[in-house]
Parts: sequence; C-alpha cells; structure tokens
Amino acid sequence: MMKNFAVEPMNKLLKLPNLIGISASILLLIMSLQKVWLLPLSFLEAIAVIFSAWSVWLLSQNHVLGWWLGLIGVITYGIVFYQVKLYGEVGIQFFYFITSIQAIWIWEKGGDNQSEKPVTRIAKSRLIFSIITGLLGVYLLRVLLIFLNGAAPFWDAVTTIGSVIAQLYLMERYVQSWYLWIIVDTIYVPLYISRGLYFTSFLYAIFWLMAVRGLIYFQNLEREQKT
Repeated sequence: MMKNFAVEPMNKLLKLPNLIGISASILLLIMSLQKVWLLPLSFLEAIAVIFSAWSVWLLSQNHVLGWWLGLIGVITYGIVFYQVKLYGEVGIQFFYFITSIQAIWIWEKGGDNQSEKPVTRIAKSRLIFSIITGLLGVYLLRVLLIFLNGAAPFWDAVTTIGSVIAQLYLMERYVQSWYLWIIVDTIYVPLYISRGLYFTSFLYAIFWLMAVRGLIYFQNLEREQKT
C-alpha cells in the first residue's frame, strides 16, 4: 500500500519553522499598517506576501493545504500587479486560481482508482514539447506586452510563461516543477525590485529557498515510492 504523502500530520504545522512563519506574518501585517518604514508596503501586498509564502511552504512539504491558501494569494496579487502595470503577472494570477482548484483534486484523487497521485518525473517527449511551446509563448507574450505598454515586457513574458509551465508540472507532482521554480524565482527577485515591490522581491528570494527544499523533498518522496 502506498504511503499517504499528500496530507501530512497537522502537528507538523506547529514545528519551529512554522511558528517563525506565523510570527513573521503578524509582524508584516503590523508593518503594513504603520506608515513609518523605509520601504513602502501596502496592506494588500502584505496579505499577498503572507498567503503566498504559506502556500509555497506547505506545497514544498507536499501538503495539499498549500493550494487552498494560494487561492487568497493569487487574488490579492492580481490587484497588486495591476497597480504596477505588470500585466503578464496579472494574467497569470487567473491561471493560478483555476489550476490551483484543479490541483487540489489531482493531488488527492488523481492517482489510480481516484487514489492519491504519486510524485513522478515528466516524460522526455513532453519535456521537449514544453520547451518548444514555452519559447513560442515567450515570444508572443512579449509582443502583446509591448503593445500594452507593459513594464519589462521580455522578463515579464519569461517569468509568466515559465511560471505557467512550472505550475502545470507541480499540479501533476512532477519533480521537475521545482527546477523551473528555481529558475523563475531567480528572475523574479530583480524584476520586482525594479518595480518597487521590495517585500515581494524578498518573498521570492524566500521562494527560491523553498523551491530548493521542495526539489529535495520531492526527490526523496519519489525514491520512497519506488521502494
């Protein structure tokens, strides 16, 4: 019988890293309400940062609750990105919302006989197809963003298409999803700094570390499932 990897015991949420995260979340909310900090932070961006961080953290631990919290993060970030004219990022929030709902079902019922879907690796043929369609998608989206007078159209297009593919991979519990998230998060950090989203940039630096952790965790799960 396959071990249930999707729903980790809830008492794990009370471990030290999670308690630190709870404290940081409360502090961030307080900072957004006190207009005395050197770096600008709106209450809406604080909410987006908090829920997105918890979402990625839980997903890197293979916890399906991460998808539920992510729904709140994508809604608030859609508004934040619209305000700073990163239209590619606005569009991808709609994609995240729909695919997150799909992912909840896939993770819990997407395996054989509606069982939990195991962690696997993507087939080589599908990987090649992803690369070709990804490059085409970047080119077309860049053209559209230039037409819309969006900020940083090339990098916005690269991160948007890269995130779409990474999200689709993560929905299917592919190990390779975390490789893509590492690459995308590396680009996101300076991109958000350039748009004045300093706390979001810091968040994506944290996401980079979480993606590394998620990669290691998924690799270990895949080996366990094979044995």
